[in-house]
Amino acid sequence: MNRIIKIAFFLVFICTEFATYSQGCSTCRAQIITSNKDDLSVGNGINIGILFLMVVPYIILFFLFRKKIISVYNQLFRSK
Repeated sequence: MNRIIKIAFFLVFICTEFATYSQGCSTCRAQIITSNKDDLSVGNGINIGILFLMVVPYIILFFLFRKKIISVYNQLFRSK
């Protein structure tokens, strides 16, 4: 019974559509508002920030699982 409740909750959570509005962080909003129309560095700065946010979880995972990753790498290339 407990498992059925968990599955039902998960399905309701996944299937429910939430109305989310793009709020934007204050730094991005301030940077876009204060930029000139001819200033192309705004998009570049925002893209660097997005890439930074995308890379950080992978770096954290590497440090958490580095011993396992190194052992798998050694098994693959040392055996040949």
